[in-house]
Amino acid sequence: MEENRMLQQMQAVIRFFMALFYVGAGIFMLFFADNFQINSALLQLVGGIFLLYGIYRIYKSVTSIYRLFFSRNTDQE
Repeated sequence: MEENRMLQQMQAVIRFFMALFYVGAGIFMLFFADNFQINSALLQLVGGIFLLYGIYRIYKSVTSIYRLFFSRNTDQE
């Protein structure tokens, strides 16, 4: 059971870093992507979606990290 919990902990940390990537990509598309040959409205739409999705994923991964790392181990048999 300990190996399964360790694997879940690693996946939760990787999910957190992936969520940071989404937030970074969204910020980049919204504020720093001036030289792309894409319509500005489309770029802002996709950047906003990436930013919102990244914030959602950060919330979910932080709650998962808190549950896996800082809660007691009473739910496992």
